[in-house]
Amino acid sequence: MTDTVTPEAVDTQPAELPYQAITHTCGAWWTGTGRAHCPAEGCHRTFSTDSAADKHRVGKFGIDRHCVDPATVGLVAVEKPYGTLWQHPGPEDGRDTRRHA
Repeated sequence: MTDTVTPEAVDTQPAELPYQAITHTCGAWWTGTGRAHCPAEGCHRTFSTDSAADKHRVGKFGIDRHCVDPATVGLVAVEKPYGTLWQHPGPEDGRDTRRHA
């Protein structure tokens, strides 16, 4: 897809963080223990899962691995109180794809 654009970063730092907030040294914060944050220089994006974070990294480990714009690899941006959260898109028909026991 060539018509995707990463949203502009906005300062979402509240006066007081929620008690359950997780922070990073770059100043980013988020909530939810399943989140992933990319610490790479110039990236610092937050993802809904490890698999979403892994999807935005391309190249061979230890050789040329680097970050790409999450929108270019099929991830979608969702605005949260802490900023943009990148995640896999939901099904177009709206069905629940979670596994049930």
